[in-house]
Amino acid sequence: MRQATSPPIESAQASGVNIEDAIESFARHLRAENLSPRTIQTYGESARQFARFLAEKGMPRDVAHITREHVEAFMEHLLGRWKPATAVNRYRGLQAVFGWLKEEGEIKETPLARTSPPKVVEQPPPILREEELRALLRTCESGRSLEDRRDHALLRILIDTGARRAEVAGLRYSTDDDEANDVDLDNGLLRVTGKGGRDRLLHIGDKTMRAIDRYLRVRSQRRDAASTPWLWLGHKGRLTDSGLAQIVRKRGRQAGLGERVHPHQLRHSFSHHWLADGGQETDLMRITGWKSRAMLQRYGASAAQERSWAAHKRLSPGDKL
Repeated sequence: MRQATSPPIESAQASGVNIEDAIESFARHLRAENLSPRTIQTYGESARQFARFLAEKGMPRDVAHITREHVEAFMEHLLGRWKPATAVNRYRGLQAVFGWLKEEGEIKETPLARTSPPKVVEQPPPILREEELRALLRTCESGRSLEDRRDHALLRILIDTGARRAEVAGLRYSTDDDEANDVDLDNGLLRVTGKGGRDRLLHIGDKTMRAIDRYLRVRSQRRDAASTPWLWLGHKGRLTDSGLAQIVRKRGRQAGLGERVHPHQLRHSFSHHWLADGGQETDLMRITGWKSRAMLQRYGASAAQERSWAAHKRLSPGDKL
């Protein structure tokens, strides 16, 4: 990308909309479209970081005056400080913001037109091997306290379904109202709410069902159990998704796995092991709630090598001679 300074803007007509105001309007638009809080946050961070960059460099902040050169300068700034994946993330966020501004008639053309995101050498996401997953479960599977049984059930669900952190944290539980109950142990099903407010049903194995059942028995003894609609209870009420992440990290440390374990890594690991064991790609997309095959290709990369080794072991031409 070319190093850029603020280009001439004499011929441009001011829109009267600065980038900061546009960011706030765009966030309201995304909320109205029922996008996930995480998506809204990601797009907002991209736009706000870009706005700060423009201000620091003395570049125009009226959206009609922002050009391709300004975006390219921002990308070069990011690539000099962060990984390419971060720059791509910010590029996608700006793409969404300026695409919306064009639809709203605030600009004639997006400054990202005829540009491409930074190139990223795709790295397979880190995963946990089976022995590491077993070590993680051993930190709490034998405990009888609410905390141990809760954590064991949480970990089992994350490992067994590949569900997102927010999906698992958002599970509801009720003994009186089927509509307000996302847990069906009789049929081995969980109902989760994914991105865009879309519900899907996830099947769970017998060991996960047993872990949830053991947790529910101690949960019922909590005084606030009947008054909360949420499945997971913390010390002061509902367990949030950030609390769930803290639990996974804590159990990772106890398992001797250091600080690297996080909920999304268990989603990576689920996808890897599913494909490595011969699971169908279309089934994986349905289970994980992916709408694009791009995610499938990324997650499948880590399992491709192992599948090729297994195939060669089974089909080795040299062993036939």
